[in-house]
Amino acid sequence: MIHLIKTLNKFVMPASIIMPLFLSACATAYGPRNAMGGYEDKAVGDDMIEVRFYGNQHTSKEETTRRLLYRCAELTIEKGFDSFVVLQDQSYSEEIVNNPTIEKPFQTRESMSGGVRTTVSPDLTQATASTNWVAVYIISIYNEKDSPYSQYKKSRLDAHKIMEDLKGEIK
Repeated sequence: MIHLIKTLNKFVMPASIIMPLFLSACATAYGPRNAMGGYEDKAVGDDMIEVRFYGNQHTSKEETTRRLLYRCAELTIEKGFDSFVVLQDQSYSEEIVNNPTIEKPFQTRESMSGGVRTTVSPDLTQATASTNWVAVYIISIYNEKDSPYSQYKKSRLDAHKIMEDLKGEIK
């Protein structure tokens, strides 16, 4: 790694700028979306919400899905409800390929939502690929006792139980 930094130093920028890039290479933290990932949500109908969690190349599909479920439960409780059902799962993955050159060892990519991600290829002779998971649920939130959603009773998810089960892993 030191050799890579010295090599990059000659061509691009000082180590004081490069080191934070290496240190920031970690799984997506739980929180609102930023350049490293996170959650977004928007209302799509009465008591219906589209909830997204964007992972980065260091966040597994399973971890991305757990964080999405936690966000769904958190939103449900914040809005004064106790239950939700997943009406649709629209999750997907993005594969990003970086073809670096010695003149351009960095690649900066801007997403349609405005997030920016810079990657450094550890081997300047080969392309690198990374997979980013995006977990997307359309949920309907309600209170179990006064629900117009009786047809969803079997698929109901208890928001308080999910928060309790996942709080040690997420926060």
